[in-house]
Amino acid sequence: MKKTHSTESPDSTCVAYGQQVQELFELNTPAEMVEHLWEIYSGFQSFDQETGFNPRQLDIFYTFRDLLRFCQRIEAMKVA
Repeated sequence: MKKTHSTESPDSTCVAYGQQVQELFELNTPAEMVEHLWEIYSGFQSFDQETGFNPRQLDIFYTFRDLLRFCQRIEAMKVA
């Protein structure tokens, strides 16, 4: 895969990421997002048990866990 160089500075990239996160949490609070993530993951687990072995199950769990932790850190930032 060929990498291209970006003309954006690391600071502008961080600001852009921050804007995306802000937009995401304008739709739901971090606590609501955690609740939604649990519902999504629970549904996935139920479906996965019905369909059989999923070799990516552990990767999906780690992604889920990381998203939960991210939302929890954002919630903690809002409280502080």
